Amino acid sequence: MPSVKVHIDSKKPRKDGTCAIYLIVHIDYKSLKFNTGVTTDPNLWDAEKKRITGKSKQVKDDNLIIEKCLALMNDIFVRYRLQNAELSPETLRNEWKNPARRVDFFAFFEEALKEKKGSITHSTWIHHKSIIGTIKLFKPILAFADITPDYIDRLQRWLKKEQKNDVNTIHGKMRVLRNYLNIAIRKGIISENPFKQVKLKKAAVNRVALSAEELEQLWNLYKSDKLSEPRKKILRHFLFMCFTGVRISDLRAFTTGNIVSESLVYSAFKTREIKKEPIVVPLNRYALELIADEGPNPMNKLFRTISEQKMNEAIKEIVKAAEIYKEITNHSGRHTFATVWLAKTHDLAQLQALLGHSDITTTMMYVHITEEETRKQMKIFESELFAKTKKPGTSAPG
Repeated sequence: MPSVKVHIDSKKPRKDGTCAIYLIVHIDYKSLKFNTGVTTDPNLWDAEKKRITGKSKQVKDDNLIIEKCLALMNDIFVRYRLQNAELSPETLRNEWKNPARRVDFFAFFEEALKEKKGSITHSTWIHHKSIIGTIKLFKPILAFADITPDYIDRLQRWLKKEQKNDVNTIHGKMRVLRNYLNIAIRKGIISENPFKQVKLKKAAVNRVALSAEELEQLWNLYKSDKLSEPRKKILRHFLFMCFTGVRISDLRAFTTGNIVSESLVYSAFKTREIKKEPIVVPLNRYALELIADEGPNPMNKLFRTISEQKMNEAIKEIVKAAEIYKEITNHSGRHTFATVWLAKTHDLAQLQALLGHSDITTTMMYVHITEEETRKQMKIFESELFAKTKKPGTSAPG
C-alpha cells in the first residue's frame, strides 16, 4: 500500500518568501512529488500537524485544499485496491494530472482518444470524435455515474427520434461508447460496464456485391475512353478492391513497400491489434495493371485516393454509367471479391486467409450470400425452363 505525507519545500523559497506544499508518495520504492497548489510562509508551518497555523480565511482555505488533496490521493489508493488493479507510479501521475476523468466521461474520452491516435486510422479517429460529439448533444455534462442502463436506453431512443438514426447506426454508436467504457475499466476508473445489462439491437445488413458479369462491365468501362481522368482514377481504386478484397482504410494507407514479389503484404488497420500475422494477397494481372496505371508518386503511396465519402458518392455514379443499378459503396469492392472468389473457386479456407478473418464464421456470411444468389438464379431457371415450349392444355413434366 502506498504511503503519503504532506511536505513543505522550505529549501526552495519563492521570491515572496513563501514555500510550496507538496504531497510525497512512496510507491514501488519510488518517491513521487505532487503539488497541492498551496504556498505559505515557512514560519506559519506546523511541522507536527502538517498544516498552516493561523485563523485567517486564507489559512483555513489553504488547509482545506491540503485536506482535499490528501482525500483525493487516498481515494485513488482505495479505488485501485478494491478493484485489485495495479497502481504504478506512471498511473498515479496520470490519475493526479487528470482528476476530471474520474468523474467527467467526456474529459476521459478526450484523453483516451488522444492515446488512440496512431493506432487507428484518421477516419476512425474522426468518426469516434463525431459520435461523442453527438452524444454530448443529448447530455452536455456527463459523469461516469450518469451512464446507467436507463441512460443508454434513453440515449438510443433520442438518437432514433431526434437524430433520425436507423438501428444499425445506433448500434455502431453504442459500440463506440461501450468500447471507451471498457477502456475506463482497464484503467481502473470504473469497475463495471453498464452495457452488461443492455442488449443492443442490430438489423441484418444487405451486403451488396457485383456479380462476375457486372465486374466485367466495370472493367470494360475502365478500359474505354468514356470516363474523365478523375472518374477513371476513382474506378481504378474501386476495381483494385474488387480484385484483392482489401478495405478502403487499407487501400488509402498502402505504399510501394506493401508490394513484395507481386503480392500485397499488409496488416489490416481494423484488426491489427488482434491479428498479428500479415495478410498476403497474390496480385492477379488485373490488380497489377491497375497499380501500373496509377504510376509512381513522391510519397510512395500505392494509390492517391480521395476521401471515403467523396469516393462513395463517385462510385455510385460510375456504376450507373455502366448500367449497373445496385446500391454500391466502397465496401462493395471487398464483398465483390469474396462472392466472386467463392463462386469461381469454392475455397472458403483460402478466402478466410485472403480477407484476414480470424474467425471462419465471419467468412461464412459470403457462403450465405452466394447460396442466396444461387436460389434466385434457380427461380429464374425454373420460370424460363419450359416457357417457350409449353403448349396450352399441357403441363410441365412431373
